[in-house]
Amino acid sequence: MDILGSIMKKMEKPPVMGEKERKLKKMQQDILKKEQEEKEKRVREFREKTADEIKKFVEDQARTRHVFPPMDKPYRSMLYTMVEDAGLAAHSFGREELDRHVIIFKENDVPCEAEMLALRRGEAYLPPSDGDSIAEGEPHESSEKDEDAPQKTRRNRNAPPPEYLQKYQKHLGGMQFAKEDAIKAQADNRSYGFVSSEQKKDKRTIEETLADIRARKKQKPDSS
Repeated sequence: MDILGSIMKKMEKPPVMGEKERKLKKMQQDILKKEQEEKEKRVREFREKTADEIKKFVEDQARTRHVFPPMDKPYRSMLYTMVEDAGLAAHSFGREELDRHVIIFKENDVPCEAEMLALRRGEAYLPPSDGDSIAEGEPHESSEKDEDAPQKTRRNRNAPPPEYLQKYQKHLGGMQFAKEDAIKAQADNRSYGFVSSEQKKDKRTIEETLADIRARKKQKPDSS
């Protein structure tokens, strides 16, 4: 027997999964599958119920806002997306993992900043009188950011362009500067009496060249 065969014979075989282990593994897979199916079912039921509530709210001309019950952040994110698709506005209020909930508004009935602050504090909103310093609809510097609002994908016009676009613009700019420098150099050469290689090329035809040679020979004095 060769050395390789001897080594292979001495190596231990991989453990064989017994019946008990196979049953346990299958049970774990069934549990995970069931949990995933239940999760998908909850999400599907949430979307159907939420879509129905949004539809009724939009069709009811007398209502300007609709309050949803407290829910976890993943469901609030789904709700924000559905509200945005319906052309409505949404804001979250309350404390996380306690009473955080979403209120949706019709686009033309979004509360002013002062009322929004009162809602975030859980206070009753009192419209300001003429002598109050904060007028209705006036922005307030202590306003809070709605963390549940989805991130906007549209880039700010004043923001710098992405890195790939900066490189492209830089390349185009370099080409433009090189072209402008070449044109400027050509103009400077003409002003100083320099003749470019392009201008030095003989652009005459063969017949014109032979005629010029014969004319110069006739003008040349006879050396004899």
